[in-house]
Amino acid sequence: MVKKINKGGTKKTAELSDEALARIRTRAKNDQVSLLVFSLDGARVVPLSEGQILVIGRSASADVTVRDNSLSNQHASIELSNGEVWVEDLQSTNGTRVAGEKIDRAKAEAGTEIAFGAVTASIHLLTPAQGRQLGLESHDRFQAELEMEVGRARLFGRAVALLMIRAEKGKRHSLADWLPGLKQRLRPFDRMALYSQNTVEILLPEASIDQASELCSKNRKDGHALVCGLGSFPKHASSAGELLEVTRTALEQTSAGEALYCAQLLVSSDREPEFASRGLEPVIRSAAIKAVYKTAKKVASSAIPVLIQGETGTGKEIVARVIHTQGKRQKKPFICINCGSIPVQLVESTLFGHEKGAFTGADHRSPGVFESANGGTVLLDEVGELPPPAQASLLRVLETKRFTRVGSSKEIEVDVRILAATHRDLEAMCRSGEFREDLFYRLNGMTIDVPPLRERTDEIEALSEHFIQQANKANDCSVRGIDDEARQLLLRYHWPGNVRELRNAIERAVVISNGRVISVDDLPEPVRGLAKTEHYQDPESGADDQDFEVNLRAETQRLETRLVLKALKKTGGDRAKAAKILGLPVRSLSHKMQVLGIKRPAYDKSD
Repeated sequence: MVKKINKGGTKKTAELSDEALARIRTRAKNDQVSLLVFSLDGARVVPLSEGQILVIGRSASADVTVRDNSLSNQHASIELSNGEVWVEDLQSTNGTRVAGEKIDRAKAEAGTEIAFGAVTASIHLLTPAQGRQLGLESHDRFQAELEMEVGRARLFGRAVALLMIRAEKGKRHSLADWLPGLKQRLRPFDRMALYSQNTVEILLPEASIDQASELCSKNRKDGHALVCGLGSFPKHASSAGELLEVTRTALEQTSAGEALYCAQLLVSSDREPEFASRGLEPVIRSAAIKAVYKTAKKVASSAIPVLIQGETGTGKEIVARVIHTQGKRQKKPFICINCGSIPVQLVESTLFGHEKGAFTGADHRSPGVFESANGGTVLLDEVGELPPPAQASLLRVLETKRFTRVGSSKEIEVDVRILAATHRDLEAMCRSGEFREDLFYRLNGMTIDVPPLRERTDEIEALSEHFIQQANKANDCSVRGIDDEARQLLLRYHWPGNVRELRNAIERAVVISNGRVISVDDLPEPVRGLAKTEHYQDPESGADDQDFEVNLRAETQRLETRLVLKALKKTGGDRAKAAKILGLPVRSLSHKMQVLGIKRPAYDKSD
């Protein structure tokens, strides 16, 4: 219900009736009248007190400050008067709406949706406990937690599930309607954040796919028309950035009446529609990447094994697909498998299949990757993660084109082209005994190095425009481009997660943007932080450092990268000598190189 009153109209000043006083006392005792605000910084519960007037706006002087360009500095006021909530627009640029109607001043009932520009809010009667439960983290903080949790899961061999949940398109369910019930079902150590104005993301450490699916189905039973996208590490993704990408893609694939869509497994056959929907088709602009695809097309017609090297997120799978689709096997299966996502005890049965009864749980005969891809192409992504026994079996397939299912003695002949991809230094792994040297030379018939995004910055704008179009189509948005300040930050950022990180950043910027162009406020915190470093001054220089701000993580990463590269170039790539120069153990240097994404071409003396 919306009751309009002309701006500047007279408010009632009569004494409260006994009924109104009783209503106020009851609310003060049992329920708390609160304004729920959903913004880029997460969800906030703002308690309202009788007789108090709160100003909401973008300015720091507002009582409720919201970081959003669609708000005016002093946008609107909220007042709890005589047990009723009144909303008044303060001559804002983008206006204030209650229940979808633009107002000057209006009464808002409990549960009514209020829009301050593009920021949504609603009035609710909440107990103090419920108010605390509705607090949601920002996406930036959530993403940092996701990175750390995936790192822990990789170290200890655990699983991590990620959910994205929103109301079905066309259904008028506000976040505040279904968030409390969802929050109550989470475990104390689960994390929830606001991905966009109508979507939440949930991190479920050590949760199976079945457990995450059950959470979605229970919320469906509450009567809310919710849809969920689900992804799991390591089953569906091998990094935090990839997990976020596949989960978001899963959410996009949901349809009306479908409560849950699970991400595609990392063992996937020819999947052109899914491949295209993820925006993974090549975008070729820079000279460096043109050379990569020129080489890929040259080797496509041959049967020679190809090793594709590059940092995580650079697009190694896309290069592999180009090799497959441009060659003679294009009409045959293309199967990509991430070797790092398979449990050690299941690697050989996944690759080569198994017989019924070969091990506990093997209740039927199952063909493996190589058998299913007969006549086509197999991409062994992250091949450096294969355990030694599987390396020996893979070498035998390369040499004899024969393999044996687990639990069988019968040999099977197969005709498969093998492509391998890795972000690790396989030569160094051979020297340390982690990877078979004979297998390395068999896989390395031809090497293609995919450069990181920071070495092909002339592609960032083209990629960004491409990802904007993809995100507009998937989310029914109409963003047209990127403003100049945001574009400059995109060009200057280091992009440790490469093209995948850029795509994730643009996707979210599109869904949270308040206008037709992406602004600085729509970008992730690490990218926004670059704007602050422009004003950096040496604290010891005597200059005024009152406003000193710096993105320490990004600056430290750049400095470490420069120092490590300098030491490696000076020693001709000898890690032991470089480690001595840097005062580090060799193992620590190797780990740091992996974290920083430093590969041999970056420190080769001839470069």
